[in-house]
Amino acid sequence: MGRMRGMAVGLCIAGAAMTVLSLGWFSDKLYTRVRPGQLAYKPMEEMPPRVDMASIQRDWPASFSEPGEGSRVIAYQRTMRGKAPAPGAAGDAAPAAPPPDLGTLLAGADAGAGKQKIQLCMSCHDFTQGGANRIGPNLWGVVGRPVASHAGFAYSPAMQAHKGSWDYEALFAFLGSPGRVVPGTKMSFAGLRRPEDRAAVIKYLATLGTGAPPLPQPKAMAAR
Repeated sequence: MGRMRGMAVGLCIAGAAMTVLSLGWFSDKLYTRVRPGQLAYKPMEEMPPRVDMASIQRDWPASFSEPGEGSRVIAYQRTMRGKAPAPGAAGDAAPAAPPPDLGTLLAGADAGAGKQKIQLCMSCHDFTQGGANRIGPNLWGVVGRPVASHAGFAYSPAMQAHKGSWDYEALFAFLGSPGRVVPGTKMSFAGLRRPEDRAAVIKYLATLGTGAPPLPQPKAMAAR
């Protein structure tokens, strides 16, 4: 009985020793252990020389070649402190170029690109002559016609109260943000952010029908 107990105790001690050794082995694999006299990082092959700031401050500006030159530099720095604009300040930036006028945008717009853009709108609008109204009204001949005037479509009260006609300026603003231009409109489209895209769509819409007014002239040409 005593012999069996001794063997059991020995096995327990051996198992505990194996456990401690295993934990030590795993910890060495998982964590970097810094031993006495060992650096915790890999040093550079060539360390940069230390800068003796005290020596620099002591020698400058006394190291200038001409007598009094250091004093003049220090006096100049004190005088100009706070006067020179900081790098990247607003005063250094060139003024932003004004956005092109609508006439210039429409003159350079591509009606073919506008036709591609309106593919997004065809789930709500028909663009053919005599086509049916859908979620939105038929847009054949929309350029130049009065707002909320297409026969057979139930416009929202907000659109009915929006006076005027769909000229180029009105369409350009509305296509940029329908909900902002006509608050309460049933049109849920967020709008075309890029002015070039709006100009292309409007130029294509102007080809649908014969009632569109002439395109506005670019300001540069109108000023001549």
